[in-house]
Amino acid sequence: MKTLKILSAAAALLLAVSVQAHSQGDTSTANIATRGLTESDFPRWQEIEPGIYAYEDLHSPDGAGNVINTVSLIITTSDGVVVADGQQTVEQSQLLIDNVKKFTDQPIKYVVIASDHIDHVGGNEAFKAAYPDVVFISSYASQRVLADKPNPPTETVASKRVINMGDTEIQVLNIGRGHTGGDLVVYLPQSKVLFMGELYLRRVFPAMRTGNPSEWVQAIKNAQGMDVSWYIPGHGFVDDAATLEKELNDARLALEHVIAEVKRLHAAGVPCDMAKEGAAPDATCEAAKQADWGPYADWALRSSLEPFAVVKVYQEIEGQLH
Repeated sequence: MKTLKILSAAAALLLAVSVQAHSQGDTSTANIATRGLTESDFPRWQEIEPGIYAYEDLHSPDGAGNVINTVSLIITTSDGVVVADGQQTVEQSQLLIDNVKKFTDQPIKYVVIASDHIDHVGGNEAFKAAYPDVVFISSYASQRVLADKPNPPTETVASKRVINMGDTEIQVLNIGRGHTGGDLVVYLPQSKVLFMGELYLRRVFPAMRTGNPSEWVQAIKNAQGMDVSWYIPGHGFVDDAATLEKELNDARLALEHVIAEVKRLHAAGVPCDMAKEGAAPDATCEAAKQADWGPYADWALRSSLEPFAVVKVYQEIEGQLH
């Protein structure tokens, strides 16, 4: 396992929690308890390349008490800081800001919105309060989604935007939509780090509530074709580079399995009333109950996410997605 570059001892003394050893618990999971961690172990971060940090805090996305992590990328340069995806609450994003100040005096100049979902943008007010001149960047689609939210994005990326800060080149790319319909990634060509946001859900069951199933598979293939050493997920633990690369492929295989299984159910005529246009709030999805998810049945959040996966694939088959 590649040795992770942890913050200096002096900075670590100031942390609420430092990164725990990755050998702790079961590493093939997105579940923090199975991993051998508790909520008191977060937030935590690690320096994966000089000046580039993967930052993890927690997110509880359903009513069943399940908890996973949300990952932000922090890029420090001699001319300012770029953050890719914040955290869910103002308090969590403020804590991220407070921790950034412990290892650089440079201001946060840009926040890239890779995912427009609340667990990644809900705390963006903290960035604006701390740095009034901060610029929020998103895709056009995400700008529309966030138009009526506090501090909506003021700059957008259609396919590629290059930000040069000091000696660091930062590329904000649209490599295809998948999880949100407005996904962006952040690529650092010099260090070969690719922050994929929610296009890469490590060991989390494919979350398609706002997804585009087949396009998501292609977006991951596009990422796999890039010159990358570090693939950083939007959810799921950040281990060594080789493991993250392997598990990105596993995430793609999970998507492909889910799509194939749902196509089988659709062809067999198994109903999913939730997928019908104008479906009632209490509509059910029999296909989700009959699905065989194979090796992905124990992935995090499966029980709450599986109906929406069926819905989106059914809608894609029937030409209802745009």
